[in-house]
Amino acid sequence: MAELVVLGVRHHSPACARLVAHVIDELRPRFVLIEGPCDMNERMGELAHDHRLPIAIYSYRLTSDGRRSRASWSPFCDYSPEWVAAKHGKAVGSEVLFVDLPAWDEAFENTENTYSDAHLNVSSRLREIAHDLGFDSIDTLWDHLFEQPKEPRKLQTELAEYFENLRADEVASEGDAAREAWMAQWIAWAMSVAAKDESVVVVCGGYHKPALERAWVSAPAVRPEIERPVDRVGSYLVPFSFRRLDSFTGYASGMPSPAFYQEAWESGADCADTMLFRAVRRLREKRQRVSTADALAASELMRGLAQLRGHSVPLRADVLDGLVGALVKEALSAPAPWSTRGVLPRGTDPMLVEMVAAFSGDARGELAPETPRPPLLHDVERELERVGLQLAPNPKKVVIDTVDPSMTERRQVLYRLAILEVPGVALVSLADLRRGVARTTEEWRLQRDLETESTLIERAVYGATLEQAALARILEHLQSTEGVASIARALERALLAGYRTMATDLVARARDAIVSEVEFDDLGEALGRFLGMTRAATEPALHAAMASLTTSALERSLWLLEGLDGSRKPYAAGQVRGVTAIRDVLREPQLAPPDVRAASFDLLVRRASTDHAPPAIQGACLGALWSIASPDAPTDEARAAATVGAVEIARLGDFLSGLFALAREEFLASSLLDIVDGRMTALGQEDFLIVLPSLRQAFSFFPPRERLDIAKRLVKGHGLTLDAGSLLRSPLSAEEYQRASRLQKDVFALAEAYGLLGGGGA
Repeated sequence: MAELVVLGVRHHSPACARLVAHVIDELRPRFVLIEGPCDMNERMGELAHDHRLPIAIYSYRLTSDGRRSRASWSPFCDYSPEWVAAKHGKAVGSEVLFVDLPAWDEAFENTENTYSDAHLNVSSRLREIAHDLGFDSIDTLWDHLFEQPKEPRKLQTELAEYFENLRADEVASEGDAAREAWMAQWIAWAMSVAAKDESVVVVCGGYHKPALERAWVSAPAVRPEIERPVDRVGSYLVPFSFRRLDSFTGYASGMPSPAFYQEAWESGADCADTMLFRAVRRLREKRQRVSTADALAASELMRGLAQLRGHSVPLRADVLDGLVGALVKEALSAPAPWSTRGVLPRGTDPMLVEMVAAFSGDARGELAPETPRPPLLHDVERELERVGLQLAPNPKKVVIDTVDPSMTERRQVLYRLAILEVPGVALVSLADLRRGVARTTEEWRLQRDLETESTLIERAVYGATLEQAALARILEHLQSTEGVASIARALERALLAGYRTMATDLVARARDAIVSEVEFDDLGEALGRFLGMTRAATEPALHAAMASLTTSALERSLWLLEGLDGSRKPYAAGQVRGVTAIRDVLREPQLAPPDVRAASFDLLVRRASTDHAPPAIQGACLGALWSIASPDAPTDEARAAATVGAVEIARLGDFLSGLFALAREEFLASSLLDIVDGRMTALGQEDFLIVLPSLRQAFSFFPPRERLDIAKRLVKGHGLTLDAGSLLRSPLSAEEYQRASRLQKDVFALAEAYGLLGGGGA
């Protein structure tokens, strides 16, 4: 019988990658079987192209009804054992095959990164061992055990023992059991084909190694055949990046600090010095003070820690700990980030942030030109060319006149790309079709971003053409909710992207959703969108349908506004935007029948006059009345003056926020500033400090020029001689603000660690 060698590895480990290369070069096996998506076997030649790593196999699945999509990545960098196995297997003439289930299979449900070392990271057994041995994380334990220079046979033996203890008697999950049964069948088939004097090398995640060594013996010796589901599935190579790979910044990531391990792969024992001084250089570039003495001290401390910890060469934690010990002068409020997993927490010391960034690296992969791309990429290129646009390395401004029929198709292409959230396609400014404004142009910025190509490959899950993909993306978003705001957003996207048939269906859904909506914020958002679509609609039938939706949403919004109570409720931006939408519709008489219009004004008067309403709603309703041009405008100003003079002081700031959101210009042209100033002047210090935060929020509605005008009026009214601009300038320096900000972050981090922020604690 042929010799079977199962190499259990940790994904993205330089030590494991070197071992894999050594074993394959030594044995020159008949088969090299790799844990990877087997639907790529017919396209293994794509991996041999001259790519710049990191890259990934992107696998997707879209259900046949278009309701749900799933995607996962199998990332490779230069030191990934799977990549090294494929490269060396091909070099020695082995038949190289991926033997795992396709990553779109149900076994990978909820898995984003198929090479994430998830079993190692969640193992409570390993965590206990690490802590018992004095290591703060499984990562530092792994480096201590395996990433030091070691003779290959010794490394292979110790890895086997490690993974045997990791798996022990643990029962595999349903998904892992299906995967292991599939891989075991591949091994049984390969062993039946290989001659007695040949060998079969299997490279798999260490968790699966013990199970596969036992399971293949009883597995059927038949080459597995893939059964493709009725759902849309596929796999493609995509560019990847160290940022997406790193556990400090990426999603479901593998090993942390990919740049460090890349350097370890390339230069071996010399990597520690290289990475330490790379971090020092980055800190200096970010204007952090690092003297030559500091850098030398960090180097000496790194070597001392390595020797103390029994390392033959400084490892990742030695380098990082040496940098912290020599460069960070103040006590840390939380453990160093590399003592755990996950994204950096809020309040992390700026020096630590830059150290982590230096060890993460900014490498980005690039596919060889001859690599097959999904049809969507080619269709996007054709569509852009058809409408006279292109994605170039340098950003380009594109101005679209929304009422020019000759630009309709160009605009639709741009919105379809925006629906797919393609990097490099950004809407900079919208058209504004309000009365008195009538700006019909919108501005876009186009650029071929570093993530543009990979994102388009990933969006291939939605369809082969831009038209299909954008439509499927809208449909998918609609599956998650039935709320009127979501339907309004989908309807707006459908119209902008040119999907008239879908828009017709959504109008009917929107009518039903309006009647059942109970949240004023959501209905207010929908009302604003319906109004915008009504203004933009030039086709009579569409205009009539949107106008009818707008009127229905207005009537329902009035009913919900009537029920908003809570005299102490703080400012809620969504509710104020809802009142703004009502005001804007009332400015369009044709959208509000006389009886609805009369009822609207009566309701606004009632809400503006009652102290039972949230103060921001009271102010917003008053602002709505005041800002609608009508013969009653002088009365509205008098009503505003009376209310500002009488509203409870604790409610004043939120009340003014609502008022300014709708009637900022009217306020500036009135005498109400004097009334507010008079009330503030009469306050005692304690009351003034209570009202100050909400008052600052209220006046943030004014742009800088208007705030300066307000300051001048106050200076003049009080007979002062100081420069009005000084009232808007902080007496603190930028350095003092930075110190205060750091102190605040440290306080929050410390409070969070001790469970004082309501989210649990250490």
